[in-house]
Amino acid sequence: MKGIDALIKIRVYELDQKRRALRQIEEVQARIERDIAALKDEIATEQNAARHSDEGSYTYGGYARRAISRRAELHRTLGEVGKQVDAARDDVARTFEGLKKFEITKAARDDAEHAEVNRRERMALDELGLNAYTRNKTK
Repeated sequence: MKGIDALIKIRVYELDQKRRALRQIEEVQARIERDIAALKDEIATEQNAARHSDEGSYTYGGYARRAISRRAELHRTLGEVGKQVDAARDDVARTFEGLKKFEITKAARDDAEHAEVNRRERMALDELGLNAYTRNKTK
């Protein structure tokens, strides 16, 4: 019984580690999404400034090329991180499934052990009852 308890503790630890890793990857994903939103706002601000300024309209072309490149890079990175998040979620699910198998096995063993203890108690009580009956019968 101690062996399965140790295995459960190991699986719980592994699951915690994988959940932490998933959380970190999700935080990276959220940061990239915030960066994309901030870049979108920045582009809108720069477009507005370029419309209202002669100097801004000259420099906006170079800024726009860099912003488009940066946005493409962020979207590419977001796609890669999204794949990592999916893989990490699958890994967490598999680890959780393995943990549940051990917990179900332990519960089944505990139930069988409890049933055996109850059976032995019933046998002992039946024996006492039979002994008392035979003593009373012989008197």
